[in-house]
Amino acid sequence: MFGQITLSNKTAYRRRTFSLTVLLLSMVLAGCGSSMAIKGNKDEGLRLARLLRDQGRVEASTDVYTRLDSRNMLKGKEMLEYASVAALARSPQQTLELYSRARQALGGDTDKMSPEEALAVCLGMGRAQLALGRNTMAQKDFTCALKAQPNNTLALNGMGVVMDSAGQHTQARQMFEKALQVNPADVSAINNLALSWLASCNPDKAIPLLRSLDDGNTTGKLNLALAYLASDREEDARTALGAIAQPQRIDALIASLHQRLQQMQQDKTRGETLLASSRQRLQLSNPE
Repeated sequence: MFGQITLSNKTAYRRRTFSLTVLLLSMVLAGCGSSMAIKGNKDEGLRLARLLRDQGRVEASTDVYTRLDSRNMLKGKEMLEYASVAALARSPQQTLELYSRARQALGGDTDKMSPEEALAVCLGMGRAQLALGRNTMAQKDFTCALKAQPNNTLALNGMGVVMDSAGQHTQARQMFEKALQVNPADVSAINNLALSWLASCNPDKAIPLLRSLDDGNTTGKLNLALAYLASDREEDARTALGAIAQPQRIDALIASLHQRLQQMQQDKTRGETLLASSRQRLQLSNPE
C-alpha cells in the first residue's frame, strides 16, 4: 500500500504513526486512570479506539469505547463494535452484557438485522454464555449464529461443544466435521473432534487427529497425552508432554491427567467433565 520503505523512510513512517497516535490521544483523552475524560467529538474518539484496536492494543481500545459509552455516544453498530473489542479484554459476564445492549441498540430482533450483524451478536453472546456454563442459552445463541451464517466455523465449534457437554456426541462430531469441511486446518475443530471421540471412549480415534497438530500446539499436546493415558500408553503420554513442559513437571501433569480420566469414568456425562476440565489450566513449568 505504501510501496517499498527504505531504512530512513521506515524511521520517518514510525514517527508519523506515533505522532498520529499521540495527536489523537491529546484530542480525545485528558487525565489518567479512572479520571480520564473525553475531549473532542465522537468521531475523534472512534478514530482512536479503532486505531488502538488495529494495533492490537485491545485493552486501551476498550477503555476508549467505555468512555465514549459513558457519554451515551455509541449507537447501533458502534455498540456492536464496542462489544466485539471488549470480548477480548473483559470477563464473559461483562461481554454478555455488552452484546445484549448491542442487540437492543440494533433493534432487538436478529431476524431483522443484516446477516453480518446477527452473526456477530449471536456468536458473541453464545461464546460468553458457554464460558459462563450456561449451555442451554449458548445453544440458542449458536443456533441463531448458524441461521445467519450456516458455515461459520466458530458457531459450528460452539454448537458442537454444547452438544458434547450434553452427551450428544454423534451430533457434536457432525458439527466439528462440518467445520473441518469448511476449513480442514481448523485447529479448534480438530481438538474438539478428538475430545468428542475421547468422551465416547474411543481414544484410538482421537490420537491420530491430535498427532496431526503442530508440535507447538500446547492444547493439542495436552489432549494427546490424555488420549494416550486413556489407551494405557503412559510412556507415549510422557513423550507428548515432554514437547511442551519442563521435565520436572511431567510427573505432576501425568497425575493431573489421570485424575481427569477418573472423573470421566465416574461421571455419566463425560462431555461435561471434559468441558469443565478444559477450562482448568495446567502448570507446564515451575515458578522462577
